[in-house]
Amino acid sequence: MKKIKVEKRANLKDFIADYLNISKNKAKELIDSRTVFVNNRRVWISSYVLNAGDIVEIPDQEKTEKWSIEKNIIYEDKYIIGINKPPFLESESKKGSVEDILRSFKKDKKIKAVHRLDRETSGILLFAKNSNVFERFKKAWRDKKIKKEYFAISHGKAEFKKKVVNLPVDGKYAKSFIYTVKTSSDFTLFRVEIPTGRKHQIRIHLSKIRYPIVGDKLYGLKDINSSLLKNVKRQMLHSYSISFIHPYTKERITIKAEIFPDFKNFGKRIRLL
Repeated sequence: MKKIKVEKRANLKDFIADYLNISKNKAKELIDSRTVFVNNRRVWISSYVLNAGDIVEIPDQEKTEKWSIEKNIIYEDKYIIGINKPPFLESESKKGSVEDILRSFKKDKKIKAVHRLDRETSGILLFAKNSNVFERFKKAWRDKKIKKEYFAISHGKAEFKKKVVNLPVDGKYAKSFIYTVKTSSDFTLFRVEIPTGRKHQIRIHLSKIRYPIVGDKLYGLKDINSSLLKNVKRQMLHSYSISFIHPYTKERITIKAEIFPDFKNFGKRIRLL
């Protein structure tokens, strides 16, 4: 992170644009990513007013390898394709989403995402090859016949082996099974199973039981003093396993997705991986 001391009153967007010599639109994109800190607090409002003496921290702009969809196809049969989705890509619908990239790669516009992951969440994403397959798998999803498991790195040292959380999300029934895999002094690696799949369910449930996910900009810690934590660019949540009876072949299928380097490196730094 770059630390900059503010010399005179200015709004955050103008300050970053001037400091980095970038357009105000680019500065706003950086602020919108919720990776900018002011006086150790995450700030995502472009018009936020800075005063002389404030300390602004801007993430280092790293060069990343271009993601290859071909190398991240982790399962394929006549009916579905499983992709190991990277963080920072939308799952579906939008141009540049994993769905859009996969359609272009396969030269097939009938391909459709069966479910979705949050933009910052990595891991298994299933796609149907046509609308009939899509409807069959959506039904399996609704009937809770697909087992979904995630890894999450959270703040706090868990004192339990297993916890069942039954807390509604957006007024709807939601259930999570949370298992402690490993702990370090201030962090825990959890394995989470979700028979229900509400939006942000795991993030909300872990936050509610006071183990917010590291890097979660919505439900996570508000004040962060550690440079290690400030450099975490996304929520440490990874969809690592999906298991189901295939609706067409009737075989038991289990698909697992390797964790991405940012998750692995952070886990190693805090002695969880």
